[in-house]
Amino acid sequence: MATEYKLFTPDDWIFDAAFRQWVLHPSASEDRFWQQYIAANPAQREAIAHARILILYSQQPPAVPAEQLDRSWQSLQNRLPEPVVRPLWSRSWLSVAASVAVILLSGLAWWLYQNTPETYQTAYGETRQLTLHDGSRVTLNANSSLRLARNWKPEATREVWLEGEAFFSVTHQQNHQKFVVHARQLDVQVLGTAFNVFTRPKAVKVVLESGSVKLSQPDKAPDQGITMKPGQFFEVKADGTQQWRTIRPEPYSAWKEKRLVLDQTTLADLIEILQDNYGLTVQVPQEELLRLRASGSMPLTDADDVLVQIERLFSLTIKRSGTNVTFHKL
Repeated sequence: MATEYKLFTPDDWIFDAAFRQWVLHPSASEDRFWQQYIAANPAQREAIAHARILILYSQQPPAVPAEQLDRSWQSLQNRLPEPVVRPLWSRSWLSVAASVAVILLSGLAWWLYQNTPETYQTAYGETRQLTLHDGSRVTLNANSSLRLARNWKPEATREVWLEGEAFFSVTHQQNHQKFVVHARQLDVQVLGTAFNVFTRPKAVKVVLESGSVKLSQPDKAPDQGITMKPGQFFEVKADGTQQWRTIRPEPYSAWKEKRLVLDQTTLADLIEILQDNYGLTVQVPQEELLRLRASGSMPLTDADDVLVQIERLFSLTIKRSGTNVTFHKL
C-alpha cells in the first residue's frame, strides 16, 4: 500500500478510503501509521496537507462572503477556454455546480494552507534541528516553538516568532533581505550571523556568537535600537530591567551538544532549567540551598540523569514523584 501512495496526487489522497478515515475519525494506531509515513516520505507532505485541509473543509465548509465567491467565480471563468454563464441552481446545473464547488473549495483550501504559518515544536527534554526556506539553520531547545510563514517573498522581511530557546545560523541573501526573530518584548534583526535567543516568561536573553544583530523593542522607535557585537550578552527581564555584559558565547549554546556548562551557576538557575526544559515542579524548603554555586560541565540527557548529577554536585537528597521534585540537604 505504501508503495502505491508514493505516486499519489492530492486528488488521489482525497478519495483514498484509509486516508479519509484517518483525517475524519483518527485512531491511535492509524495516527501512528500516518505520522510515520509522512516522516518517511517528506516529498508527499505538501500533497497530504492539501488533501487533508480539503477533506476537513468539505465536511464543514467555512462561511465565505458573497464578494469573495464572486471573485473566485471570476477567477474560474478566466481560467476556462470558453466563458461560462453563472448557473441559477436549477436541476440541469447540479452537476456543473458540484464541479464548480469542488474547484472553488479546492482553491480555498490551498489558499488556507499556503497562508497558515508553519509551527515547529519540541517536547520537554527534546531538541530539534531545522533548515528554513532560505537555508538558515535553527536548533530548537526543549519545550520551545518556532512559527514562520510557509513562504517568504523576496522583497519581504524574513520573520520568525520564538517561544523558548533556539540557536540561529542565518544565511545572508544577495538582496540583503532582513531576518527578524520576534522574542516577546524584544526583536532581533540580523543580516547573516550566529546567535542564541532565550525567551521565557521571566526574561529574554540574546548571546551573539558571530556577525552582528540589532535589538529593538516593538513599543519603541526603531532608531532606539542597539547593535550587539560578538561576545556580548543582553538580557531584558519581565519587569523591563536590562543588563549588558561581555561573555564567552560557547557555554550559552552548549545545550546544542547535549551539554550544560556551569560557571558559578546557582542551584536556582539550574532549577529554572529543570522547569523550562523538563517540565518539572521543584520545591526547596531550605531557601539557602538556592544560593549554592558550582562550576564545570555536565551532560544533558533525560531529566532523571540531570537530577542525579545535581544531587551529587551539591550533595543533596532529591525526591521525585512524577513531575514533582523536592531538594533537601543530605
